[in-house]
Amino acid sequence: MLFRSETMTTPHSISRKIPLFPLGTVLFPDGVIALKIFEARYLDMIKRCLREKTEFGVVSIIKNSDASEEDASLSFSKIGTLAQIEDFDPIQPALYMTKSFGTQRFKLISSKQETSGLWIGEVELLENDPLIPVPQEHQKVAELLDEIISLIQSEDLLGDAPFKKPFKVDDCGWVSNRLAELLPLSLAQKNHLLAQTNPRIRLDLITEIIEDDDLRNLMMH
Repeated sequence: MLFRSETMTTPHSISRKIPLFPLGTVLFPDGVIALKIFEARYLDMIKRCLREKTEFGVVSIIKNSDASEEDASLSFSKIGTLAQIEDFDPIQPALYMTKSFGTQRFKLISSKQETSGLWIGEVELLENDPLIPVPQEHQKVAELLDEIISLIQSEDLLGDAPFKKPFKVDDCGWVSNRLAELLPLSLAQKNHLLAQTNPRIRLDLITEIIEDDDLRNLMMH
């Protein structure tokens, strides 16, 4: 079922250090995430990213969910996604509304919390999905996503959607990532999908889930 996998490898990758934003969700490449920033450590992080035109990393909190983010015993997903700030609105001096989009996946090698409370991760960037056309057996799934996009557009909700143009409904990676965001999946399932190196396999897994008619109806309502 969902936990069929393909091992992710990153030959000859060079590690780098990035600020981390641990969340109870998963950001996929080309996905959009809106964040309300009010903690000092993240306000400073956002200001620095804007000033230096750099990205931060979104990782999922996968253990010790009852602990606060200040707890050094927190554990994070091994795969995350770089986020680039696209929109920034300083509502108050200590309250920012931001919208960022996912760019590239990374493998989290290690993480360390600074005295400010900000987490810093040592990461290896992963290759982007190769462009693979949606095969015939998955056309219905791609059509379902196209219907959802049309519905969002007709109700003028695109600004609140978890994705943005261009809509690549003929590409396995883009279709599987968008559906992974929209489906009511567990955090573990979403992280498993994010870690798939082969977008065709990711779409295979998504298709298996959507074959449940009740789930299809849930997505359309």
